[in-house]
Amino acid sequence: MGLRFRARLARAAVVGVIIAGGGIVAASPVFAQAPTQDQCTWTSSYLPLPAGVTGGSVDAAGSNGYLAGQASDGRLLLWRNGQPVAVNAPVSTSISVAGVNGSGEIVGYDGRSSSAFVYRDGAFQTLPAPAGTVVYAAGVNDSGDVVGSAYAFPDPYRTVVWKRNQPGTYQIVADGVAIGIDKAGTVVTEKGSVWSPDGTTRRLAGSPDLQVRVFQGGYALGQAFGDYTGLHKWDTTGALVHRYEAKDRPSPRSVNSNGLMVASYTPIGGTERELGVWRGATFLGNITTERGVRVVTETDELAGKHPSADGRTWLPATWKCS
Repeated sequence: MGLRFRARLARAAVVGVIIAGGGIVAASPVFAQAPTQDQCTWTSSYLPLPAGVTGGSVDAAGSNGYLAGQASDGRLLLWRNGQPVAVNAPVSTSISVAGVNGSGEIVGYDGRSSSAFVYRDGAFQTLPAPAGTVVYAAGVNDSGDVVGSAYAFPDPYRTVVWKRNQPGTYQIVADGVAIGIDKAGTVVTEKGSVWSPDGTTRRLAGSPDLQVRVFQGGYALGQAFGDYTGLHKWDTTGALVHRYEAKDRPSPRSVNSNGLMVASYTPIGGTERELGVWRGATFLGNITTERGVRVVTETDELAGKHPSADGRTWLPATWKCS
């Protein structure tokens, strides 16, 4: 997402997860090392581009076949089932895409005004926010509810929800950086706070000593403070469902509801950073040559950007397993 707020807030993370009010959670199965032969061969395909666009990438995946991204000139891009959808939005490299839903609504950050935006109903709309804050949208669910963060120095980050059925309003639901929102309207923050639309809150196991990086497909992915070798996966109940082990701290990119996950890591005994794919606890192989992969779709494809045939630019692309 624009400005990469979460990356700026990166911290070290911890072995073993302490359940809120409880004891240590035992480590789950670890990162498998690359098998002799990968279980998947990922084949890339370029996505068609609108007239006048010469390069770009996919930055977000939604349900119903929607993908969203940006052209190299900053133009917003939208596809449904692999075909371009016209977008009537400003063209600026100061705008960045963070999410898209199953209706083709796009959200993100508009650096021209330090504000969050949503593109819906054919219009680019700035979302309301507390006065004097820098605001960005982190995700949007299929109901059209948007989540993001607001910040004004020296105050802490605050998690903001914009409900589709309450236009022109916003709700501060938690302290901290927003990571994502699911189809039920559940919100997860970077420190592992879980907010539900009924106003109740709970915590991921180990919260607040966490750095959650991804919340998609009903799973949260991130690290626990002091754990320099583990990637943790939680479900929306807050339970730790798996811990993946590597030589260094793995960095998740995306996951879907089927448990298909992409993360960068250094294998135990290895020296080079790899980009790997897992389904649940099963390692499917490395796709390190495809470093442009950014997101996992609900149809178990990967999406992102791939070099053009002449290697001069990046083009939006998807990958299928065979």
